[in-house]
Amino acid sequence: MEVDLCFVMDCTGSMACHIDAAKNCILNVAKYMEDMKPSIKIRVGFCGYRDYCDGADRLLIFPFTDSCMNLENDLSTVLAKGGGDIPEDVLGGLDAAVNQMTWQNKIRVLFHVGDAPPHGRRFTSMTEDYPEGDPNHLTAENVLEKMQSENIFYFFGKINNLTEKMVNIFHSIIGDFSVFDLEIVEGNPEALISKFFEATCSAINTAVSLRE
Repeated sequence: MEVDLCFVMDCTGSMACHIDAAKNCILNVAKYMEDMKPSIKIRVGFCGYRDYCDGADRLLIFPFTDSCMNLENDLSTVLAKGGGDIPEDVLGGLDAAVNQMTWQNKIRVLFHVGDAPPHGRRFTSMTEDYPEGDPNHLTAENVLEKMQSENIFYFFGKINNLTEKMVNIFHSIIGDFSVFDLEIVEGNPEALISKFFEATCSAINTAVSLRE
């Protein structure tokens, strides 16, 4: 079994209490899968996103690797910072993962973790800087439909209820997908590591069963 696993994650300041635990979990998953060789061969990649106001720091793209050391070195540079209003460049992050990552293996898993919706009145009624939506003209339809055409399975890790409308819209575009509860009591990062690990393994198992 050969798997490409890409984590797409909100890396803005609001994720400060989650991001270290999430990075630890990504490494735990990679090390666990490395120990499963040769029955499972996995490449892990990472695509972090912030917001349009963050300029060159808006996207963090680390290519797929089967080396835990390379992955650890990459993730050590990821910090929770930036972001302007509450919505973030979710569509930009997903688009980068679909189009800029080099997907190769038959089983392709995209695990998205975030605590805020994309920009636009379609996704939120909150006051924001881009009520008309993505200024780069990305839409949920063109991003998610391209994801489907590339045979990439989408999974979402929910941290709070701000993404509820986004999830419903995504469901209306690509159909059913698993949403994992990653909400934790603040100050208990170990609980997030456990939830994140279980959710990631479940996502991989689901993708494998759907591809068989």
